[in-house]
Amino acid sequence: MACAAEHAAFNFIAVTAACAEVQRREDRPVDGTSLAMGAAAACLPSLPDFLEPAVHPNHRQFFHSVTFAVALSFGMRRVYKWEPEGELERIARAVLLIGGAAYLAHLARDAFTAKSLPLV
Repeated sequence: MACAAEHAAFNFIAVTAACAEVQRREDRPVDGTSLAMGAAAACLPSLPDFLEPAVHPNHRQFFHSVTFAVALSFGMRRVYKWEPEGELERIARAVLLIGGAAYLAHLARDAFTAKSLPLV
């Protein structure tokens, strides 16, 4: 089972790389935004474990599943496409994207452990 420090490091690397790739694909300059997003995601290393605490090795259920990861990915795609109108909406969009990316990075890291992720 991966510890919070491993999840934090993985979140930082995965989210920073993903944000830099999005910037590159959109022909935007790769700037400190990707590092800031990665750092914020590293501060949220255990979101799935908040919903399903890792009190035993078989704690992974729905919120640690492939099904939930797919559903979250679809939700994040909608949030990414959302064009906020006000400052509060821009902040909400950023928080949702960072939180979703941190959650997905956690699940990706868990997928490569011996217990992996259940389908549902």
